[in-house]
Amino acid sequence: MSSAHRIDTTRVGIVGAGPAGLMLSHLLSKSGIDNIVVDNRDRDAIARTHRAGILEHGSVKLLSDSGVNGRVLSEGHRHDGIDLRFGGESHRIDFLDLVGESVWLYPQNEVFIDLADARERDGGDVRFGATDTVVHDHTTRTPKIRFTESDGSPAEIRCEILVGADGSQSICRRSIPAGERSDDFIEYPFAWFGILAQAPPS
Repeated sequence: MSSAHRIDTTRVGIVGAGPAGLMLSHLLSKSGIDNIVVDNRDRDAIARTHRAGILEHGSVKLLSDSGVNGRVLSEGHRHDGIDLRFGGESHRIDFLDLVGESVWLYPQNEVFIDLADARERDGGDVRFGATDTVVHDHTTRTPKIRFTESDGSPAEIRCEILVGADGSQSICRRSIPAGERSDDFIEYPFAWFGILAQAPPS
């Protein structure tokens, strides 16, 4: 890499600026551990991507207690249970009665917005819109993330720990030879089917 390339050094390099990567970055920074996050998507594209919208109690508590903000509590909707309907009858699953906790309806893109705002507020280094991202030397003590910045300039991040938080199409996972990695999956024989409706909350 030529001297014209930007080179940054940090403790933890994180590939992936979704909720997982940004929450990790937030928690590391709160503990005084410097980190840099890289993602190939731009910030607006991630914010506009609608995904799952149910958060378990632990996730809600982590968002609020760690100082991200309290929007999940003020704008989310608490659900103490759900109704499953089959055979012409409704069957109530009471979460509070069964496990003593609720879930919250709060879309994943809203979680992302909260975390991205928190990282910007706290001076976090998040590089959105990166291209040509590759990881190098991930089996050594000095792993590297190489990519092209959103302005077209080449860059390299040198870190002590490399974290792949880049989802199902992970470049980090693919960089590990198949014979040297362990892929663990749980596949269920069903899937969620979501319907958007202009109606008051149930």
